[in-house]
Formats: sequence, C-alpha cells, structure tokens
Amino acid sequence: MKFKQKNIIKIVHFLFLFPLTLLGQANIDYKVFYSDNLEKDGLKVQISFTSKKVSDSTYFRYSNQFWGETNLLNCLKIIQKENPSYTFKVIADENRIVVYHPESKNISFTYHIIQDIKSIGSKAKNRPLVQDNYFHVLGESLFIVPEELYEEDVNDPEIIVNIKWLNFPKDFVIHNTFGSQQLHQTLKIKLWSEFYYSLFVGGDYRIKSFKYLEKPIHFAIRGKWLGTYTDDSIFKALEKAIKTQRAFWNDNNFDYYTFIMTPTKTHTDSLYKKRNTTGTALNNGFFIQASNSIYNDLHTIKYMFNHEMNHEWIGVKIKNKHKELNYWFSEGFTEYYTFKNALRSGDLTLNEWVKEFNLFIIKKHWKNPEKNKPNYIIKDNFWKSKNFEKIPYRRGAIFAFWVDNQIIKKSNYTKSLDDVMRDVLNICTTQNRKFTDELFLEIVEKYLDKDISYFFQKYIINGEDILFKNKELIDGFKIEYVDKIPQIIINNKTYNNYIF
Repeated sequence: MKFKQKNIIKIVHFLFLFPLTLLGQANIDYKVFYSDNLEKDGLKVQISFTSKKVSDSTYFRYSNQFWGETNLLNCLKIIQKENPSYTFKVIADENRIVVYHPESKNISFTYHIIQDIKSIGSKAKNRPLVQDNYFHVLGESLFIVPEELYEEDVNDPEIIVNIKWLNFPKDFVIHNTFGSQQLHQTLKIKLWSEFYYSLFVGGDYRIKSFKYLEKPIHFAIRGKWLGTYTDDSIFKALEKAIKTQRAFWNDNNFDYYTFIMTPTKTHTDSLYKKRNTTGTALNNGFFIQASNSIYNDLHTIKYMFNHEMNHEWIGVKIKNKHKELNYWFSEGFTEYYTFKNALRSGDLTLNEWVKEFNLFIIKKHWKNPEKNKPNYIIKDNFWKSKNFEKIPYRRGAIFAFWVDNQIIKKSNYTKSLDDVMRDVLNICTTQNRKFTDELFLEIVEKYLDKDISYFFQKYIINGEDILFKNKELIDGFKIEYVDKIPQIIINNKTYNNYIF
C-alpha cells in the first residue's frame, strides 16, 4: 500500500509539472550572445520555436514601426551563412518575416539586432542602441515572435519565453524590466502589454536597489553625468516618488519595478543650454533618456519620476479602450497628478505649484496654435507634430483641475478628483474593464450629482477653451487673465490648506 501511495504521489507530481514543460516547449526560446565587437556585430539572437503543425514556412513578426519610430527593420540583420537551410522574405508594411525552412514543426534560426543610427539623440529615442560597452533595446525591437502566438482571437495572449544570455563578461550588467543580473530568465507573460512593453539593457550600467513594503525596486544608470545631480540624489528622489505614488493609489501590488536612465548626446560646451529629457513608461517600470550637459538638473528628473510612475496606473492598470482618443485622460490626468503628487511629496510648495502649472500647462497650452483642434484630429496627428502631441497633456490637465475644484467644493472639502481616480482604478482592475469617456463621466456624476457631458463634449471633444468661473474654484483660488491667458492666483489668507 505504501509503495502504491508513493507512486501515486510521483505520478501526480509528474502530471503537475508536465503541462508547464509542454507549454515551455510550445512557446519560444531565445539565446542572446555576446560579441567582442557589439557595435559591428550587434546582438546575435537565436530563436527556437515548436509550431503546432508541420510546414515548410512560418510567419514571424518584427515591428517595422512603433512609438513614433519607422523603418525599424533596418535594425534587423539576418546572415544567410548562419542559417544555411533557411531563406527569408521580409514584408515591411506587414511587420512580417516569412521564414522558409525544412519541413518540420521545429524552427530555429539566428538574427542580429544592430544600431542603425550614427548619432544618438532625442529624434531616435526608441531605436536600438548597441555599442561595445552597452546596449539599450526595447523588447519589441529585440525579439521576433511567431505570428502563430496571436493568430487566435485573443487580445493579449499569454506566452512563455525562455531567455539565456550567453558569453557575456562577468562585469557586463544584464538588466531589464523583468529582472536584474539574471542570465537565464523564464517568463510567463502577456505578449503585447508585457513582453512588447519592455526594455533590455546591458553593459556598464550601475545598479542600486531598495525595497518598499518588501517589494524590490531597482535603479540602473550609466554614463558620467555633467549636471548637478548624482546617482545618490537621483536614487533618493526615486525612493521618495515611489512612496508618494503608491500611497496615493493605495497600491503596492508590484512584484518587480525598475527605473533605467541612459544618456544620449553629451554637450561640454557651456554655451549650449538646451536640454532634452524624455521618459517612457513600460511594464514594471520606466526609462529616461536625457542629453548630458552641465545644465541638467534634478528638478526635471523629479518631474519625470512623478509623470512616468503615474503611468503604472494611468495607462498600464487603467488601459485606454480607444488609445489616442483617450489621451486627454491617460496623458492629461497623468500630467495633472505629476504636479499634484509633487505638491504632496514636498517637491513643490503651493506657490511653486501655482507658478509651474500656470507656466508649463496653462500658458503653453494657450500659446499652442493648434490648441482648439477637436479630439479626433489630435488622434490622427499625435505622432506627427509636437504641437498636436502636447494638446492632450495640457488640455486634459486643465480639465482635471477644473473637475477637481468642483468636486472639492461640492463635497465641502471631503472628496476630490483623487476619489474618482481610485474608483476608476478599482473598476478597471476588478471588473477587467478598459477606460472610456463614458466610464469617467459616470463616476464623476456620482460626486457632483450632475451630468457634465455637455462640458466634456465642449472642452475635451470639441477643444473649446475652458471659461473658468471663480465660484467653481476652492477657497483661496481665483483666475485672472494676463494678456488674455488665464492664470491661477492664490490668496494665502483664504486658502483652505486642502491638498487638492
């Protein structure tokens, strides 16, 4: 009897493991190889995949354009002599590579990811960067995937990938949005929102780490920065922002989180005062790319922290149903809470908040010649024009300020837009819903006891200017027009000291 029980336990254990093994085999294996001449050879990647059916050709995806970048297939190099029994056909406008191979279920071939630009700057921030001493490549540009993985009618299919980093020197850091210093990674993840929403870096990056409520946070940075900040000052600002943001959302449900900072061009000329700093949210973190000069400052970095971290909720956990059409919310309300959370954390005083919101949100919006374009036109031009790109950020932030003040007044300073945001998060995460205009209006109506659809259509959809009424603003706030541009004025004597 004991013998049988033991064997039953073994069989159950085997059956428990077998589906995972089968799933691993049915998905994708990647091997990424180091080269002594990375700048020339690029990152060599071997992909191995077992298809569901026997065939002599298989479709694979490599994104030729995304996030404002085009012709990304220029970064992909396939060397025929490395794949002697394979031939390849690239169809750029379909993001497709047709792989012709010996008839089989098992497909395995190699390709290289190279840097296709000579100078690294802000105009190519999402292209692969591969130098001898480091690499910086988004997941969508590093890993080819079989189309078979998403042929079925699944919005965001779950996949299992195995990644091995081979022959890299011991002092060559391997770090990404799934782990740090892990040379063998097995990931059970969603294809579009996780695997293709990731960043992989390596080389001479410096890693600093801490835990917040037992959850790990990693900071990766490279380069010798000329500005006023240091690794330590950035690290402290990151820690402060993490705590503020997660406390606001009442959410620390992150098994892993990372911030990655990479320099672009270095300017040693003291007469060159321009700075270019861009941030991009990712699954499990975000990254900043910044030009490097003596004029870089920590204030800009803190702003980026507050903005990009908010996207972990507004954009990642709260997903837009209509993408660019909802950017008034995902970018505009993120921008509003960038400033509001900086006020909460003490990075800004109230007077500084008013000054910066007036200057960088209201004034810049009013001076934008495209500011009154309707929402559907913004969608069509968002990736084509800087003026159009900035409209939803500023229009949405101004609208958020307008709604926030009304909720605070209506509730006699007991509720605010914060409560709306947490309600949106709760509904989207617990009910598996995506964000829509209708959901927002439905929740706001509960706090204001009125339907604001007319104003929403007027200000957000049609793009008309908000005509502020001082009676709608909290005590101590009023609007004055300076050169026909509205500006928030604060009266410290009557300000309610409510962190709005």
